[in-house]
Amino acid sequence: MDQQVSEVKALDPDGGTLYLRKNEMRVKISSTESGGAYEICEERCPPGFASRHHSHNHDFESFIVIEGSAKFMVGDDVIDAKPGMVIHIPPGVPHKVSTEEGIRMYLIFGPGSQEPRFEEMKNMTPEQKADPEYDRALAAKYEMTFYED
Repeated sequence: MDQQVSEVKALDPDGGTLYLRKNEMRVKISSTESGGAYEICEERCPPGFASRHHSHNHDFESFIVIEGSAKFMVGDDVIDAKPGMVIHIPPGVPHKVSTEEGIRMYLIFGPGSQEPRFEEMKNMTPEQKADPEYDRALAAKYEMTFYED
């Protein structure tokens, strides 16, 4: 861990740093606030949303489903996720989330290195968004791997 952090933080339901993409990703607790141990995010995905098939090289990722449902492709398995379920994905395991009805879930990244990537994605130009090489380079910078479906 980077440091011992002892500040208390309380957030309203819509509190945190919002990153709008095809979904809403709201960072509730940053890696800096946890001393480098983890990040906690809330993700709200609209009906028809599908993430890219990817893996995190060093971060584990745990999903806690709050509302809605989704299919999680994790390695060779398909998990039908519903409220109350927790899906824990170790580093290096390919995964993808897709939802027909929409889903709201909390994510815990450990040790937590995703918020800087969200910030870079937010600031991408239209040319950068359209450039698959730029996209792959950004993923590699943050220790992610994308897979073709």
